[in-house]
Amino acid sequence: MSKTWKIVIFSAIGAFLLCCGGGAAGLYFIVNSATKAPKAAAGDFLTALESGRTQAAYDMLCASAQRQYGPEAFDTYVKKDPVTGHDLDWGGSYSNVNGTETASIGASVTYKSSGKSKHTFEMLKESGAWKVCGNPY
Repeated sequence: MSKTWKIVIFSAIGAFLLCCGGGAAGLYFIVNSATKAPKAAAGDFLTALESGRTQAAYDMLCASAQRQYGPEAFDTYVKKDPVTGHDLDWGGSYSNVNGTETASIGASVTYKSSGKSKHTFEMLKESGAWKVCGNPY
């Protein structure tokens, strides 16, 4: 194999690797950007629960979740096994279907009595704000 062909092959491999790396970095940026706001909202929800502000956490629930739990029922439910810590997973998922924005954010949640457990927070954008929906606790 001639020196010219070696240069061409190694250049092609290098260009391919750069494109793949750029694609991966672009994908990371897109996923991270799309889930940044819903992830912050899920974090705020968990922080409110950790500090015992159940009314503030209740206010961060979407309308359908609020219909499922009244404020008093939610407070009672949360106090059975309070949240003591959390770690949000990297990434998550985001969807916009006909203007309805949703996201799924994974977290490791630590409860006072039952310990650490994985939970996926289903998020819904209502009136311009990200809200916790589905199974909030």
